[in-house]
Amino acid sequence: MPNAIDQLAAKRNALLAQLQSINRLRRGTLSRQLYSKKRAGGACLQGPYFVLQGFHNGKKFSQRVAASQAAQVGQQVGNYKRFQELADQCVTVTDQITQLAEAKPDRKKNSSRRRSKPGASRKPRPS
Repeated sequence: MPNAIDQLAAKRNALLAQLQSINRLRRGTLSRQLYSKKRAGGACLQGPYFVLQGFHNGKKFSQRVAASQAAQVGQQVGNYKRFQELADQCVTVTDQITQLAEAKPDRKKNSSRRRSKPGASRKPRPS
């Protein structure tokens, strides 16, 4: 068992190192949007423009992002998703380590039935 725990600990350390390497992230999703604008000759599409949307502390947020920064923000959003995946894997591995460390050796189940003395469980016979 210690070998399995050591392997899981090494895996957790690798996950923590990957988590530590992420130094820029943004929560939410980045969407590319277009809007139509009515002109004298008809409607024409305007854009694209980019919007970062998400939830933080139970509140929805929405923020416009300049087209020049969209690629950078998109990468930061991807870093946040990667961070969440790595954190979830780290929790799973740590849970496995905890379970292995606290596991008690299984006792052999007693398959033979206990037998009582003959007549001990019977009702007394009336005389």
